[in-house]
Amino acid sequence: MRSLLLALALCAATPAVAAGDDADIVEELANAQLPDPPMEDPPEEATAVARTERLQKALRCPVCQGLSVADSPADAARAMGNRIEELVLQGYTEDQITEYFVDRYGAWVELEPPKEEHQTLFIAPFVGLSLGVLVLLVWARRREDGEPEAVPSYSPDPALSQYRDRILAELDEEAL
Repeated sequence: MRSLLLALALCAATPAVAAGDDADIVEELANAQLPDPPMEDPPEEATAVARTERLQKALRCPVCQGLSVADSPADAARAMGNRIEELVLQGYTEDQITEYFVDRYGAWVELEPPKEEHQTLFIAPFVGLSLGVLVLLVWARRREDGEPEAVPSYSPDPALSQYRDRILAELDEEAL
């Protein structure tokens, strides 16, 4: 009972719930052209019921846009559910039926849109970060393994030797 009240509240809160929209959708489904011929023979009753339920839970109600066809109390959802059942009984596959509704309402009609195979935008930062860490590790290892940095050798200037000798002599006197 609680879920039915929630469904009714969601339908009432959706801006697309004008009575004309609901009737237009029901009429459109009744007059819609069938997709290509069915790919399978009509299924057995148990298979047809299971397939119908899966499709009704996977497709979004065009009126109550937050609910599946199975959960929505709208007339359009019931018409969609009847159309799904009719197509399943004729032997259409789930992919054919989904494509049928996507052609009419767009990809948003699927509650879980298909996953895109190109995930480059999401993978690229991780690949870049990994390459950066790898470059830093190689650079640090080469720096450690390489020859030690040459310390500049000190060679005293011969012109300053008298001053150096004098400073050393004064330091020796103070140490005594």
